Order: sequence, then C-alpha cells, then structure tokens
Amino acid sequence: MNSTQTRALEITFAALLGVAVLAPPSGPALAQSGSTNAECRSNPHLARARELYDELQFDDAASTLQRAIEYANNCRYDLAEIYRLKAFVDAVNQERERCHRDFEIFLALSPDYVMPDDVPPKIRSCYEDAKSVAPSRRTLGISHDAPKDSQHSTPVSLRVEVTDPLRLVDQVRLYFRRDGVKIFTVVSARADDSVSVVIPGLALPPSETGYQMEYIVRAVDRWGGVLAEEGSPKSPLTFNVVAGGAGPGIAGEPLFWVLLGAGVIGLGVGVFFIAQGDDGTIPVTFFEKQGTGLGP
Repeated sequence: MNSTQTRALEITFAALLGVAVLAPPSGPALAQSGSTNAECRSNPHLARARELYDELQFDDAASTLQRAIEYANNCRYDLAEIYRLKAFVDAVNQERERCHRDFEIFLALSPDYVMPDDVPPKIRSCYEDAKSVAPSRRTLGISHDAPKDSQHSTPVSLRVEVTDPLRLVDQVRLYFRRDGVKIFTVVSARADDSVSVVIPGLALPPSETGYQMEYIVRAVDRWGGVLAEEGSPKSPLTFNVVAGGAGPGIAGEPLFWVLLGAGVIGLGVGVFFIAQGDDGTIPVTFFEKQGTGLGP
C-alpha cells in the first residue's frame, strides 16, 4: 500500500469516527501494551462504598453502590462484590425486596458463596430467603457451538444460548481479532434466549497460508458489565480460516487491523475500505454492521 492509499484509509475512518487523524501506533508498540480493549474495568466506586459501609454511612453507601453498578464495563468479580455489599446495605436499611433481589443476583454471579457465621441476623435472614429460591431461577450463563474451520471472505455466525431468568443480560457481545493482533473488534446483538452474532466476511480476508481468529463471547448488562463469558482476553477461543485466495493486500497492513479492531464495525453504519485494483483504480467496498451496540 502506498502513502496515498494509506492516507485515504485514515481519512475514511476519521470521517466515520468524527475524530482527527493521528499517526497510528506501530505493530510493535501495540504488542507492548499491557491490556486490550476487551479487558474489563476495575471499579473505583467499590472501595469507597466499602469505606462508607464500615463507617455506618449506609445511605451514602447505597448511592455509591448504585454508581458502581452503572460504571461502564465492570468485571464480573466486581459486579458480584457490588451486589453482595448492596444486599448488606439494603438489609440494614430494611429494604427487604431489594435485598432479596441483590442476593439473587449475587448468587447468580457467585453460586459457591458461603455466608460467614458472624453476619448479623437481619442480613442472614435475607440471604437465606434468596438462597432458598430454586437455582434454576437464578442461574446465569451462556453457551455456543464453536465455529469450524471457515472459508475466507465468508461471514461466520455464532448461535449463542443465554440462560438469564433474572433478566440481567442486555447484550451478547462477540469480540474477535486475527491471531497476533492486539485489539479486538466487537459486534453485538440484543439479548434473547437465543441470539446470532455474525463476524462479517470482510473481517476474514484471504491468505495464502491461512490463519487463526481469536474470539470471546460475553453476556453484558446495560452498562457493559461482564455477567458471563466464554473465552477471555488472556485465553481467547479460536477457529481457523483456511488458506486460499489472493495475498493479504490491504488486510496485511497494520493500519487495517488497528482501525478494524478499534470497533468501527460497532458504529452501526456502512463502512467502506479502499484498496487498489489491478488497473490502478481505487474501488470502494461497502459492508453493513451485524448486530447492534457499541464495543467497549
């Protein structure tokens, strides 16, 4: 790819994203990064809520815990602790129904939890009521059939089954990237008992040697908090894209994968890529996003 084509690709994505174009980081620089865009976020409100609880400031703790729930892209273990502490606060504040709901959510996220013996009776009573609910009414999870070896330039559809009797899941998100690329691209679908999430064919370019795609499937709440997942940023699931077709062309350029991984597919608009044709012209190819919602 020459400098003119590269600049055209930059401008194209800048127009779609509504941001200024800066020099993209190089491949090695990306590889040195300590995290990816699929990492969940540690919640800064949780520590403050614990402090307020220990200081017996229960009303302030309750409002802080609500901010913690609404914090974007919570980790699952943080969400579990938020709902546990919220249940304690609601029990102390004699909010029995809220406490019961909080403990049900907490047990869905941490089914093996055992209540300590020194917990006050008011809290223990609420916990025991929630725990007496049949586990099938508070089970939370997802499952899917892993893709088989896939052809290049062909969409890959994942059917995801969602178990969510508490109705916590807002979206099912599929994070994917080519092996060796740091940033994930995200496609999503609104939650249902069974949903299909599609990796578009454009994201699976041809290769003379074939390659692996890495992916993660997640169920998230309305703020992007992780409720259940298969695969993880450190141990993603994989499937193969078989060898075939032309050489990598534009898809072999680092800029292509940086921009694709930045979540452009999640914008819900038609996206176009520029590539040089055999006759020296620059054709434009369009595709439409599959699913809805934005990646993190």
